[in-house]
Amino acid sequence: MRALPLFLTCLSVALLQAGEPPYLYPQTDAFKQDLAAARLKGLSLTDYHIHIRGGMTLEKAGLRQEHSGIRSAVLENFGREWPLCDTPTLKAFIDLHSQPLPNGQRLPVGIQVNDRDWFKQIDQAQFQRLDYVLADTMIMGVTGEGKPRRLWLPEVTIADPEAWMQEYLAHNLRILDEPISILANPTYLPPCIAHLYDQLWTEARMRQIIAKAVAKGVALEIQAGSDFPKPDFLRLAKGMGAKFSFGTNNFDDKTKDLARWFQAIALLDLQPADLAAPKLATLPPAPTLDLPSAGPHN
Repeated sequence: MRALPLFLTCLSVALLQAGEPPYLYPQTDAFKQDLAAARLKGLSLTDYHIHIRGGMTLEKAGLRQEHSGIRSAVLENFGREWPLCDTPTLKAFIDLHSQPLPNGQRLPVGIQVNDRDWFKQIDQAQFQRLDYVLADTMIMGVTGEGKPRRLWLPEVTIADPEAWMQEYLAHNLRILDEPISILANPTYLPPCIAHLYDQLWTEARMRQIIAKAVAKGVALEIQAGSDFPKPDFLRLAKGMGAKFSFGTNNFDDKTKDLARWFQAIALLDLQPADLAAPKLATLPPAPTLDLPSAGPHN
């Protein structure tokens, strides 16, 4: 193991003396065994879904990487009514989080995109500075108040799941046509219809998602703490040549249980060639415009 710089050495000693803070993975026997098994396969794991929010910082992400051996990558939400809502806020985020850590390393920096016209709005120069772009499918349609409909909220109801699913499949495919690097939480369903997963996510529908992801070079995320995607989708994706990435999708600076990662690694017998190294796609020709000023951040 390489020697840590004096700063991190001293900080590591202080952490051990004070007890592990919540942003470091507990070094349990199970965690060590799972990580060792992944390394025996030659897998180098990266968490591409670490939000800078709720007390999480670049420095904490760097210390987590040093402490666990799992690489950290940081991102924040870009779009109307989100923390990165225009070119100045995006530039400031990239400037700050592209800085090297005390050990000289730089963490990958990305964004999570929430507006479906984001690639027409983002500044080309700032886009080129990013390491990756992550998207999910969890915002679709509008509420009665004209706001984007956030599918994870408990008040979301769906009267006709089959009809809605046709629209949702098209929504998924449109997002995969965007210049993104990672599709997070693939095959997500709102809580009100999650029990219909096997009925709604037919093999034919899953194949369409996977085929588009493979064709576009988009990685499919395996997310800690999420029920999505289910094992049948993962097996089908592996057989169709999809690439996978890992993420936690934090809301604060506390670690999540990574059991889902390690279960998927074992289930699919993942090898280094199965893991993506997310890269930027090419933006389609579009005028460079700033997003309008946003209201309160979510």
